[in-house]
Amino acid sequence: MKCLSLLFTLAIGLALNAQNTMKPFIINDETVNATTLAELENTYKVKFTPGNYWYDRLTGAFGLKGGPCTGIGVAGLNVGGALKPNASGGGTGVFINGRDLHPQDVAGFQTFMQVIPGRYWMDANGNFGQENMAYALGNVFQLYQARFGKGGSNSYYKIHNHWSGEKTSFGGDGSFMYFSSKKTDGTTYEYFSDH
Repeated sequence: MKCLSLLFTLAIGLALNAQNTMKPFIINDETVNATTLAELENTYKVKFTPGNYWYDRLTGAFGLKGGPCTGIGVAGLNVGGALKPNASGGGTGVFINGRDLHPQDVAGFQTFMQVIPGRYWMDANGNFGQENMAYALGNVFQLYQARFGKGGSNSYYKIHNHWSGEKTSFGGDGSFMYFSSKKTDGTTYEYFSDH
């Protein structure tokens, strides 16, 4: 009996120690439980990397807490807490869906459009407008294509997805645009568009 009690105590101690050393997957200041994480990994065929992230449900944009956008994922996932104004450090006065953008986010937008401090909404299709106004002022994907599409200058961007380890690159040279993404399972998705 004493031996069984000792084994039980040891097993509980090891389980608690393992639980304490596991790194959590945090979205908008809330830890995502293991069941939800497993469901997401199974559904989207990715392996998430533990860490502390912000996530914009309306656009699918995400990044490390306190940092800029590092990728665009699936919009509308019901995970984590509410997106906070200071989720990515902010300080720019340019708010999208309540998040004060990181200076690198603003600099990225400024490569193809004028950015005016204020409060804006944006959806998963890239449409954006002023907060509390139903109509769109424009579309970031169309503005990007207009700037770097036909007759535009060369552009190239590479993103490492901190959530999943996925690597993505996109850009164009004035005559075409491309998108290439390598998943953690080795699957590659590519899209090319001639203008």
